[in-house]
Amino acid sequence: MNDTYQRLKIAGAAQDSADIIATLAAIENGTLKDDLRLLNFYREVPVSYPAEVLTVERDSVELLVHQVQAVVISRDRLTVLKSSHFPKDVVAAVTYVNVEKSRVVLSKLSYGVVRADRRMSVRVEMGSSVKVTFEGQDEKVDGTLHDVSLTGASIKVPYDPMFPVSEKGELTIALPGGTIKVPASLLKVIYNDDGCRLVFEISPSRAAEGSISQHIFQRQVEIIKELKDHPAIGG
Repeated sequence: MNDTYQRLKIAGAAQDSADIIATLAAIENGTLKDDLRLLNFYREVPVSYPAEVLTVERDSVELLVHQVQAVVISRDRLTVLKSSHFPKDVVAAVTYVNVEKSRVVLSKLSYGVVRADRRMSVRVEMGSSVKVTFEGQDEKVDGTLHDVSLTGASIKVPYDPMFPVSEKGELTIALPGGTIKVPASLLKVIYNDDGCRLVFEISPSRAAEGSISQHIFQRQVEIIKELKDHPAIGG
């Protein structure tokens, strides 16, 4: 399961699934107003469009979705269903997706929490290499920017520099519009196959905040264009 979402149990897994299916069936037959929307994240940018319930089975549902949503779903292999009729958001696995026909079949439906909804600010993932240096109390490390928001940033580095959690220092970020320096505090280290990722809380000045905001906006435009230009989407 993608760590953007966390599954929850309200009345137990089986009962929760049955309740979700019953709600979707009521939406399908018109007993409940259709306000269903799906939510995914593409390079940290939220993608959310309405969806239509086509058929409901005992433990699965087929939906007609927006083609852009279908592209992201085919990549994530999961999605989140939002409706005022659910007590919580619903997390679902994808068992079938046809981008051309804009159809998906979902199963393993459970209630959940979208952790990204709790973020203090919008975050975007980088598309090109943005060089970053973190200078701590006694040493520094060079890397590339993985993602950034007005309150946080993470950088990819080839090795673990062994900074203690809460290490305070300064990030120097070479944004396309100009280099900025921001105070930073290490929150956690995420290990992967090609090194690790250092996640920081940042406290930018007003000027640095303006530069970050401008970059986030430009990056969002690039990401949305990249998604809409996906070869699977018809003109």
